[in-house]
Amino acid sequence: MTKQKHTPPAAAPPVIERKLKPGGEVREYSCTLLHLDPGMAVVRFIMSRGGAIPGIPVQVPPGSVSDGYFWKRRPYNVYRMRHKDGSVIAHRFDAVTDVSLSTEMVAYRDLVLDWWVTPEGAIIEEDRAELEALAASGDLSAHDLRLATLAAQQVLGRYRHIIDELETIERRLGLSF
Repeated sequence: MTKQKHTPPAAAPPVIERKLKPGGEVREYSCTLLHLDPGMAVVRFIMSRGGAIPGIPVQVPPGSVSDGYFWKRRPYNVYRMRHKDGSVIAHRFDAVTDVSLSTEMVAYRDLVLDWWVTPEGAIIEEDRAELEALAASGDLSAHDLRLATLAAQQVLGRYRHIIDELETIERRLGLSF
């Protein structure tokens, strides 16, 4: 595949990505909206700072690009992170629920579990102990625990197919990099 330098889509509108953490903390990120339909949104975030992810063999250089894929009816989202030249840094899947999609905001509740997939195909799970501690303390409902478990089953069982699906979505929507 020919590597291309990243060029932002023309006239991509701004959108806020809002993540509600289990303890009530809200995190917001200013992104651009690449695609929105009733069941799915794709947003782009430029990672100005970059950095290393503790415990994960992934280094994200400043200026890297993260395209976030959000579905209303899936218990996970996916971030496809790339270098400026378009090569993949990693994919990160998050267990989520209560996804809301609009032209102004992509919002969801975080269900703690995350998975990193390296370009070589290795998958690394994060935050299992935190999920179990929140469930044991009652700070995570039984329903949310079931959704996080469903996300784990889907991601661990199908992550390679989901990544292939992202490539198909990019081609279908003309999301050039």
